[in-house]
Parts: sequence; C-alpha cells; structure tokens
Amino acid sequence: AAFFRTAGAPTRRILSASTTAAATPLPSPTALLDWAERQYPHFFPGSRPDVFEAPYVYRHYPASGNYVGVAGTEVYVLGPLSGGELLHVGSVADFAAMVQATVAASTDAEAARFLQQAQFSSTLDEIAALRSATYEAWLTRQATMPRGESGWAWLIRLGHDAPEEYNYDGGHGNQYVIWNQMMTGDDQMRRRIALALSEYFVVSVPLLNSAGWNAFVIAAWWDLLCDHAFGNFRALLEAVTLSPAMGSMLNTRGNEREDAVTGRVPDENYAREVMQLFTIGLHELNLDGTVKTDAEGRPIETYDADDVTQLARVFTGYDADVREPLLQRPIPPFGQTPNYHYAGRPMRLFPERHSTLRATFLGTTVPAGALAAQALKTALDALFTHPNVGPFFGRQMIQRLVTSHPSPGYVERVARAFNDNGRGVRGDLLAVWRAILLDDEARGSASLASQTFGKLREPMLRIIQWGRSFGLRSVHGSWKIGNTAHTPTDSLGQMPFYAPSVFNFFRPGHVPPSTAMAEQGLSSPEFQIVNEATTLSYINFLEGFLQGIWAPAPNKPGPGRNESDGVDMNVDYSAELALYIADPQALMRRLDLVLCAGRLTEVQHQRILALMTAQSPPGSLTGYPVDVLHRLIASIVLLVMITPEYLVQQ
Repeated sequence: AAFFRTAGAPTRRILSASTTAAATPLPSPTALLDWAERQYPHFFPGSRPDVFEAPYVYRHYPASGNYVGVAGTEVYVLGPLSGGELLHVGSVADFAAMVQATVAASTDAEAARFLQQAQFSSTLDEIAALRSATYEAWLTRQATMPRGESGWAWLIRLGHDAPEEYNYDGGHGNQYVIWNQMMTGDDQMRRRIALALSEYFVVSVPLLNSAGWNAFVIAAWWDLLCDHAFGNFRALLEAVTLSPAMGSMLNTRGNEREDAVTGRVPDENYAREVMQLFTIGLHELNLDGTVKTDAEGRPIETYDADDVTQLARVFTGYDADVREPLLQRPIPPFGQTPNYHYAGRPMRLFPERHSTLRATFLGTTVPAGALAAQALKTALDALFTHPNVGPFFGRQMIQRLVTSHPSPGYVERVARAFNDNGRGVRGDLLAVWRAILLDDEARGSASLASQTFGKLREPMLRIIQWGRSFGLRSVHGSWKIGNTAHTPTDSLGQMPFYAPSVFNFFRPGHVPPSTAMAEQGLSSPEFQIVNEATTLSYINFLEGFLQGIWAPAPNKPGPGRNESDGVDMNVDYSAELALYIADPQALMRRLDLVLCAGRLTEVQHQRILALMTAQSPPGSLTGYPVDVLHRLIASIVLLVMITPEYLVQQ
C-alpha cells in the first residue's frame, strides 16, 4: 500500500543511474524492471511478474521485502533497502542508456562486440540477425537451437570407426575432429561455451592414458561439454566425473579400493582436482569472489589433506566400459585394445573394487557400506552446494568470455545467478551465460573506455574467428589443419585440447610480472603464454596460414575418404577483394567491424591502407593471378590481426 502514497522522499542513489539523461529511447517499465533484476539481484531476487496499479507498474520481491516500480517517467523503490521509505531514485531517462545496452544492439559495432563474446565470429549476416532481435531472444534461440553434427557422428561418417583406424592418422585425428567442430556448425554459441568449459574441466591429449581410439575419446568429451553447455552444473559435474576421458586424465579410470595387505590406497588425483580446480578452489570466497580471511588476515583454506584422502574413497571402482555392443565391428587383431564404443559411455562401476569405508570430507559424511551410487551422489551434492562454487566458476567463465579481471560486483551478480536462476534453481548454466553477457560491464560503453577491461584473445580463438569470418572450408571434409603448436618460429603456439597440464594453458590468477598490470594487481591469464618469441612466431604463422590454400597431400584410401584427401584447406576472400578494388576504405571498415568490433583507430585504418595501396594500387590489379590477389587480401587481414585493437578484445 505504501507504493501508492503520493508523498515521495529525497532521491538517494540506491540504484546507480546515469548522471545525465541519455539521448536514448526510453525503455518500457518491464524492460527497466528486468534490468534491475539482473543488475541488483541482492535487492530484487528472482524473476517476478509486473503488477499494474495506477499510477505504478511495479514488482514485489518477498525474499528481500523490496519493491521497485515506475510511475509515469519516475522510478521508485521501497523496502529494507530504502529504510522503509518510498524513495524516488531517478527518472526512466536516467537509466535509459544502461537498460538499452543490455536489451538490444543499437549499432553494428555493439552487435559485433556481443557476438565476439558469445560465440566465435561476427560476420555481417550474424550481426544483422542479432540486430533484428533482442539479446534475450538471441540467447534463447541459441539455447534451443538443434545440435549440429557431433564430433562422434563426424568420425563415423568419415569411416574412422574401421578397425584399422584405432590410431587414426598417427594419433592426430583428435585434432581434426575438434577443428571441424569449431570451424563449422550453426550452433556456434554452444560450441564457444564448450571450448570455455574445456579450459575449466581440462582434458589434454598428451596427458591421456586411454585404451586407444583417442579421436573418439576426445570427440566424446567434446560432445559431452556441448550437450551440457546450456544444462545444469550439477549434471555436468557428474558427467565429467564419470567420463572415460576425465578418468584417463586424472586416474579415476581403474582407481581401486584400499588393500591393507599390499598397502594400496585409492588414487587421490581426481579427489584433489575436483575440489581445487572444478568446484571450490583453495580458499573460502565471498560471494563477489574475494578471499575470506581469518582474524589474523590469512586466507581460510577450503579443504585439507584428510579431506582429499577421504573423498578419494568415493571415486574408486570405476573403469572404462569395454563391453561391446551386440552389433559390433570385430575387435582389432592387435591385442587387447577394445572397440571404440567405450569412449562414448560413462565409466562402469566394478563394485568389488569400490571402497566401502566411511568417508568424511567438507563436513559431509558417506557412511560405511554405502552403495557406490549413493556415495557419489552425496559427494557431488556436497561439492555442488558449497558456497564457493558460484563465484569460483563464475569468475573464470567471465574471464573466458568477457574480461580477464572482472570487478567483484560483476562476479557477485554472476554468482547470484548461479545460486538462483530466478526460479529457485541452482546451477542453471544458461542463467550464468545470461548474467555474464548481459551485465552492464559487458555491454556498457564505460568498459570500452577502460584501460583495464577486456581480455587478450588466445591464439586458437583468433584462428577460429578468422576461419568462420572468411568461409574456411575443407575440400574433402577431413579438416586436417595440422599441428598448430609444434614449431618455435612459425606456430600458433596453442592447440585445442593440448594444454600442458590440468591447470590449462594459463592460470586464471596469472599476473604478468614486471608490467603495469602487475603494479595494479590485474590478472590476465592469456599473457602467461605470451613473450617475444611467441609473438614473432604468431606473426610468422599468420603469414602462411591466412592465405588459406594448401595443396592436397597424398593419403591412404579408406571408407568415406578421397584418394587425394589431405591438408586441403581453402578460404574465400572474393568479397573482400571486390571491395578492395571498389573502395579500400570500405574494406577496412568491414574488416574492422567483423574482426575488431569497430575498435581500430583511424590512424590504424590509414596506416594499413597506405602500406597496401602503395604496393598494390586497387586500380592496377586487372589480370593478376588469383593466388597473388589472394595473398594481397591475406596480408591486409594479417595487418589487422596483429594490431593491439584486435588482439585485445573488449
């Protein structure tokens, strides 16, 4: 009833409005209230319906006791946050720019910026599609879009399930399937999220101890991450735990119960890493991701060695499920390597190998004699409900998608979305992605002007973006891009699923030493793999790679493959070439938008154009061979892809 009092109160900045009214169309009350829920979930928790009672459109939040509403063009709040007073907090115009920034893209550059955070590329068609809808509608469409061809299905379609293919192309088949998955398919956001998850739940090919068929092991692991990209973190955590890929990576596969006679004890590797890296981290966290400290200012540890030892008992008794299907291909005649099907199944429990001892960890107890399934559920539930998970996971996902050093407020808003999606559900990953991508810090103009906001694009993301932006294709469908990290002088320096350790290619807390970032304590993970040598190697790599034409190499014939199948990648620069001849400035604007989201400076535009037009005047290109013209456009693209404005994504 107090909402209908006509007497207001002096404005207090409980909500952060712009200091001046923006020249932006006024948002509807519903759009403004949706924004308030996203940005201030601690004041307005959950997703509440609009209530219409003249002159107000308002929402009530029983969990906090607060109200927020609009009367005409004015915004009011009421409840504990306002000391029980009806407070006027500004006009709708004060909030218009901030609300609009999180509702829909008003320019092509804003659309490109969003797309480069949410997926791999931002082509002109993708920008137009986004601008025809709201961000929310686009996200909903991505989450409900049918899965593209899976990595598993791709391998079978090309005949790599044949018995002699257990070590497909000398063990390099896992690279080809992943390049195919990231360079193709319309479900691009799902695949971008899967890549981000792969750098959190790390499985690395060089560290696998699998039972053969590595291409299928990695394809199944990739498909698992794609399948759960818009699901629930708890279900994802269980799927990760029982995956034969993770079992091979962190020794759950074949882990056996204790044996007093031999002195054998359960392997503790997964028990340690599932806490340290996958759920709760080393130290207790506040909701905003800052570290909790004790009375003496020391960080409070989340677990100790005894927690690891006891939790390890839960993860015993599991091994690869090598039982063959009824309609199977023959097991290869080279020994005991099982059929490839094991890679796509969760690990199987062997009860006689499972520990039945009592296990106490993190204040939770699995009683002695508990069934393995119940023990696993108890353990994963305890990890999933730990208060650290939201800020620990949320901060790293912000780092992968938007910015290397998110503010505590940003982390807290994402953590709250993890804890409750607005409908009482914990761990809803789509709610997490919405919170990350629609936050004021991701969408607002203030972060574009900041010298500390954004992230260094990791090398493999640069190449995936390039490939999708310019129509990279594999003539024979083999996607044999090859090893992109094997030489010190002309390599990308990174390859998917080839991290050097379970800690990924770089640590989330890495601060580049002896830099301005270090002076300010700013984390920047990707800089851990950057130095003078890798920078020069990247430029050398681009010089050949961006031409996008490789002659086919002979390869053995086989099911689903062409006799001349090999490294046969082609890229299409025809549209860029036509634009260069007609209007070089227009080409630069297109490359700037598609690759840099419009962040190149005018100086950069002119320097690149002056260099290229001096060597290859657009009007003098008639009659040049196609490969020469191809190299010309590739050179321009290269110059864009080595600018700071490209390398740092904001």
